[in-house]
Amino acid sequence: MKHRYLIFSFILAAVLATSLAWSQEKKVEEGIMNLKSQEFGKRHEHSVRFDHYLHETILRCRMCHHDFNVFSNRNEGKGSKCATCHKKRLTNEIPIPLLTAFHKKCIGCHENYINWSRKSGPIMCGFCHK
Repeated sequence: MKHRYLIFSFILAAVLATSLAWSQEKKVEEGIMNLKSQEFGKRHEHSVRFDHYLHETILRCRMCHHDFNVFSNRNEGKGSKCATCHKKRLTNEIPIPLLTAFHKKCIGCHENYINWSRKSGPIMCGFCHK
């Protein structure tokens, strides 16, 4: 009887550990975004795998979604893509094209973290564009 209890406990622990690992893995994969847009044109680097889940645990939303009220009110409260406002061509309302907006936000933030002697993301092209 004692052996059955130990075996049952072992199996239960293995099942719980596996399901916990699977749920964490699934949550991480759900936070991965592929940053790519037609606004970049045909000649652009490979898309960037962006870990939104990691960034939202470190930063406040407004760090990237600078006009958060406009962003969050679009698409029935689900937000919208950066390319909704930032286009390839400049306008008086949005003077920063999409590619520049991404690079200034991403690389600029990573450079700030490096300057603050903190762990940071990459700043060289090939590390993001794989």
